[in-house]
Amino acid sequence: ISQYIETDSGTTPKGIEIWNNTGANLDFSVNNLVVLKGTNGAAPSTDITVNSGTLAVGEIIVIGTSDIQTYLQTQGLTSVAFVEKSFTFNGDDALVIEYGGNETDVFGTSGSDPGSAWEGNGVSTANQNIELIGGITSGSTGFTDPSGRFSTVSSSPSATGGLEGFGIAPDSGSTNLSPFINNISQTPSSGITSSDVVSVSADITD
Repeated sequence: ISQYIETDSGTTPKGIEIWNNTGANLDFSVNNLVVLKGTNGAAPSTDITVNSGTLAVGEIIVIGTSDIQTYLQTQGLTSVAFVEKSFTFNGDDALVIEYGGNETDVFGTSGSDPGSAWEGNGVSTANQNIELIGGITSGSTGFTDPSGRFSTVSSSPSATGGLEGFGIAPDSGSTNLSPFINNISQTPSSGITSSDVVSVSADITD
């Protein structure tokens, strides 16, 4: 899990971003991608199974509520693999990722209820958008303090900008990172013909 979001208001957004940090393409029709959830300390059970599609080396797949897909589209990240899932997890629900029946990552601690969230050093699994710390390139067997693996992107996930970072693969240690492009706008926005002059603008961060 390279990014995780649990809303601070209502029921959305909730979702996870999964990064292919292996050296091979992943084929979900051959080896299913399974997300298991352990509610309030219960034993994890299957929450969603992805059994089609592929994921190239270094790429990501986002699984979550529909508003996350809308965000990806507005950011021009339409090529990012997305699977809609109305997640109901809260900050005290552990998540387990399996690929082809093999456990590859654990978010939180399976079989344990921390109360409202696992937290430490300002990083929490409740009411936050958190992302994997740069340089971490392997899965976890579980944690009680998320700050050892994640940093906070936003403490207001439901607000404007709360989904920042989703759809962008983590830095695997390279020194030359791709730019972050957002706030893409086009004038006119529709009804364009071959004779129209079209203006496109965006905010680009190196």
